[in-house]
Amino acid sequence: MNTIGGQIQSQNLLKIKKIVDNDNNGDKFVIVRTKKNIEFMRKYNLNNEDIKDIIRGLSVDDCFAGPEQDRDSQYHGWIFKFDPLFEDTKLYIKIRIESIEKSVCLSVHEFGKYDEVS
Repeated sequence: MNTIGGQIQSQNLLKIKKIVDNDNNGDKFVIVRTKKNIEFMRKYNLNNEDIKDIIRGLSVDDCFAGPEQDRDSQYHGWIFKFDPLFEDTKLYIKIRIESIEKSVCLSVHEFGKYDEVS
């Protein structure tokens, strides 16, 4: 990976993983409790630690978008989108890095199940 974009994605993925590793019960890494995320987690019987494990397993090759600014102007930070495989299912994971100490998982569910994958 020699592209500037790839290097930026790689650096930010390392930052996300460090935040996840340093998280204690949602103080640094938050999974937004949307209906979509809750349904996905229930369907696969996953808890927050399981989602963190999926994120720890992400590679730069899983990143298909980012960095981009959040469409919601009340939030600051950079958005990254990932599409890893989980139990033979392609996922859609959207994470916002808010600072060097905090990130938010905005979406985690099956890829293409909702219209937001663009």
